[in-house]
Parts: sequence; C-alpha cells; structure tokens
Amino acid sequence: MVARNLKTKNSSLSQGLAQKPSPSEVASKQLHIFDNLTPEENSENSHVKLSQLFDAGITRKGMSVRVKLKRGVAKKLHRDYIDGLEISPTGIIVYNGEDFDKPSPLAAKFNGGAANGWEYIEVKKNNQWIRLEELRQIWRSTNDQERFTFPNFH
Repeated sequence: MVARNLKTKNSSLSQGLAQKPSPSEVASKQLHIFDNLTPEENSENSHVKLSQLFDAGITRKGMSVRVKLKRGVAKKLHRDYIDGLEISPTGIIVYNGEDFDKPSPLAAKFNGGAANGWEYIEVKKNNQWIRLEELRQIWRSTNDQERFTFPNFH
C-alpha cells in the first residue's frame, strides 16, 4: 500500500514536470518580475547615495533630519516623526554608531520594516522640511544630464 501511494505521488509529480511552460509564458513571467519592485528598488538603479547629495552641496553638515513614521508605529509612539538626527561631516546620517548612506535602511529601522527612505526621511533646508526624494530629483536633474551626454567623435 505504501508503494502504491509513492507511485501515485511520483506519477503526479512527473506529470507536473512534463508540462513545460511555453516560451511566451516564460517571457511573460520574466517581464513581470519588475512589476513588484517598490519605488525604492526601482530608484536603486540610479544608485544615488546621501553622500552624493552632500558632495553636490544639496545637503550640508549639521542639517537637521527627521524620519516619518508609518501610521501604526506613529500610533504606538504617539508621534509622527523621529527627530534629532543630522547630516554628518561626511554627508551621511549616523544613528547609534551605524552609518546610513542610503535612506531606506534608516527608515526601515525606525518603522520596523521596509520603508522608502527617499519618501520617509526629510531634511530641514532653508527652515523648511523637504523630503529626500525632492533633493534627489535636484541631484538627478544636474547629474543625469552629464551621465547621458556622449562625446562627439569627428
């Protein structure tokens, strides 16, 4: 009886393996792997780091930084932001001895899970809180043009 059960299981397993997806099904699945990327993961293709904003003069040493909390965390802590952070002399954010040159790991640390740091972290610039995403757009507007300019070959 055990042998029959094994044979039945193996038969259904081999039948499942014998049915290969068509090339169009494979291509469709491969194309959709990018559908589930978060905006942060998509933006990682450009690899902008906090130190690059600093090097470009968009952020400066000592600028105040705050992290927005997700609704559930904010309710628990009875506050909307974690304040008291700042841009370090090297252009990154240091928290509890840990260096953050990318914003999402810092936002995730305070929010207890994945969080887009470009959206959740703000810097005080000219007495106004500005999302890092806006500062990254400023950096991209000047640096992407340089990156995609090709030399003339005559």
